[in-house]
Amino acid sequence: DYDLTRLIRMCMEINDNFSRKNYISTILLLRALLDHVAPILGFNTFVEVANNLKGTKSLKDSLQHLENSSRKIADAHLHTSIRKKEVLPSATQVNFSQDLDVLLGEIVRILK
Repeated sequence: DYDLTRLIRMCMEINDNFSRKNYISTILLLRALLDHVAPILGFNTFVEVANNLKGTKSLKDSLQHLENSSRKIADAHLHTSIRKKEVLPSATQVNFSQDLDVLLGEIVRILK
């Protein structure tokens, strides 16, 4: 019931940006991806997904980590005005690959 074209492209661009060390783009795309997939999981927002999706404790923990940590990091880079001194995100800071893999696995399970 869902066209996954944009989701697949977002994943490809996240991987490409991460490999090119474009960490601001990586985290902003991850934030966009979370907003994009909520309807597949039966909710309007990803915060609803993270707080209400039925599943194992491990699944819930991964989704809440994506919601709470990745969104805060993305928002910090998205909504902060220029400053006299800046710190760029690192690979470690934006690497949510394990939790994202759990999310994508759940999407595949639901769509099968």
